[in-house]
Parts: sequence; C-alpha cells; structure tokens
Amino acid sequence: MKIALFHEVVIGGARSCANEFAKSLREKKHIVDLYIVDKEYPIGEKKYYNEIYYYPFISKDWRGNSWKNKLYKDTVEIYKLYTLHKKIANDIEKKSYDFAFIHPSQYTQAPFLLRFLKISKLYYCQESLRMIYEKSFDETENLDIFKKRYERITRKIRKILDRKNISSADIIFTNSTFTQNNIWKAYHLKSIICHMGVDTKIFFETTKNKDIDILYIGSEDPIDGYELFNESRKYIKTKLSIDYLLRGKKWLSGKKLIDYYSRAKIVICFGQREPFGLVPIEAMSCGAIVIALNEGGYKDSVQDKITGFLVSKNPVTIAKVINNALKHPILLNSMSEKSKEEIKKNWLWKNSMEIILFNYAIWKKNQ
Repeated sequence: MKIALFHEVVIGGARSCANEFAKSLREKKHIVDLYIVDKEYPIGEKKYYNEIYYYPFISKDWRGNSWKNKLYKDTVEIYKLYTLHKKIANDIEKKSYDFAFIHPSQYTQAPFLLRFLKISKLYYCQESLRMIYEKSFDETENLDIFKKRYERITRKIRKILDRKNISSADIIFTNSTFTQNNIWKAYHLKSIICHMGVDTKIFFETTKNKDIDILYIGSEDPIDGYELFNESRKYIKTKLSIDYLLRGKKWLSGKKLIDYYSRAKIVICFGQREPFGLVPIEAMSCGAIVIALNEGGYKDSVQDKITGFLVSKNPVTIAKVINNALKHPILLNSMSEKSKEEIKKNWLWKNSMEIILFNYAIWKKNQ
C-alpha cells in the first residue's frame, strides 16, 4: 500500500511513535511518505520514509509577557495553519494514496488536515485537548477579569476546532484505556486501543551493573511528579544512588539513555494523568523495574507486583515500596526478567502496526 503519514509534533514520544509506525510499515514493504509541518526540515528522519514533504511553519514565541503575540497566535497564526493544511490536503490527494495516517498537531491537537482530506483518514489520538478537558491545565484562575474572559473565549474556540477536526476522522486509534475513556468523555467518539511499542533491537539491557538505585526521568514540573518524588525521598532512610534525567538540563536520548535505563534498578514514572508514556516500556525492555502512579496509561503498561509497582500519590507509601523493593534484590531480578519477557511478547511496534492495518482492512471492507 501507499500511505501518507502526517504530523506536526515536537521531538518526543509522539514524534517517535509516528516514526516507528512508519518504520514498521516499510518493513512490510509498504510505501510511506511523510508530510510534516515544522520550523526546520527533519534531516534525521529520512531513514523512516520513502519521501518527505516539508511545509515550513514558524510559530510566534509566547511566554506570558506579550499579549500582542498571544492575540496573533490565537487568530492569524491559526488561520495560516488552517490554509496551510488545505494546501497539504490538495497535495496528498494528487498522489493516489490508499489512506492517510494522521498524527497530532502541537498547535490544535487534532489537525485541520482531517477535515480537508477526501481519502481514508486514520487518526492516532495521543490525548484529548488537555488544556480544555483537564482542570490541572486550567491556568485562568489567577488572571484579571479581561484576560480571564479572553482566555475562556479562545479556549472555547479551540474546543470547537478540535472537536470538528477529530470528528472528521474515519477511524480513531489511541494509546491506552485511559485515553480511550477520555476521548469518549470529551467527544463521544469510539476509538481503538493501539498501544505504542518498543524496538527491542535498540532498547535492551546493555549491562548487569546496576549502579543507579533510582532513576527519575522528566521535568521539574509538578505535572511530571518531580515534587512528589522529592517529597518521597524524605522517607527513604537508607543512602541510595539517585540520578535525575531532566528535560532541558540532562535530557538524553539514544545510546546514553539506554545506558541509564540498563544501569537503573528502579525507574520512577510519576506523570500526572499520563496518557501513556514511552518511559515505562523502554525502561522495562532494558531490565529496569518501574514504579509508576496507579493512574493514566501506566495502568496499561505496568503490571503491579509482576513487572513493576503501581502506587498512590502518598509519599510515605511510595517510600515504603521503594525501600521494600531495594531490600529484595532477588525479587527485583525476577521482576526484571519478567518485564523483558513481557515487552518482547506484547509490546513490539510491529504488533501495534498490525492492529492498525487489521482494523483498517475491516473498515474498508464495510464501506
């Protein structure tokens, strides 16, 4: 088949997901072309696609200090994106693709492209528009009356745009049971769970020397659980080797990240209401034990007391789980082996790709 894959997401889990799906499809001899909206050409991603069609788009920077920029972003910038997606749709339609595999937008969540394409549209929804549907992302309460009204109006408009876009998809796939439930609550649309995966040829245990007791990966933002983990540390009585890989400071990828995963006994995953998260399954593939919050997508990827531990947001409870786990190295080693087996059996990218193609074939047959 000939497939057009679209995304406009920043480097991270969602972008890796799009690339890995493309790689799995090409391994099955399908043709996959990338249509990407970004500020620069994706040179490092040529290996994943047959062709890359690049559409430059530079978004204005806004950090809360210029409402002129904010107004531009909420009006002119959105309109420019809208017209750009019309052009991309026309370009895709000219090339006789079997279907378009659409991934999220960093600007609108569900991209405008979904409403313009006439060919079959499969949308991989990583999350609902969290700034609208989750209270923890509502930052309007501390604004003055004028700014608060402005924000509420613009968010209502974005909600309408996002709903219109996602409703135009023919099939919606998503990454976890948690996100599937959120899609239904937000849009009253059905979706098919298709977990993200791991390439075990890349993510594997490179050393048995576990010299890092606990590894925290994320940002210093409370939404990533940074404060929760540091509060929990107060109740860990033994002296431990703890390392932090912080976004923007010591954020790693590639072989260095795999080395950290492999050296860690425990990897902490405390993202608040995390839609899925690649860190747990990547860490397990490298032989680390994951301690994650008992919520969000973690409930799909971590089997409590089998391949890892699911915990509440209670710092004392978290510390107790960490202390007990590190006191029993034989148990940790056994769980590590089970984790690696689980990943190889159920969490490969090729398995995810087969779910996509199987459900597309059923949908196509019924048209």
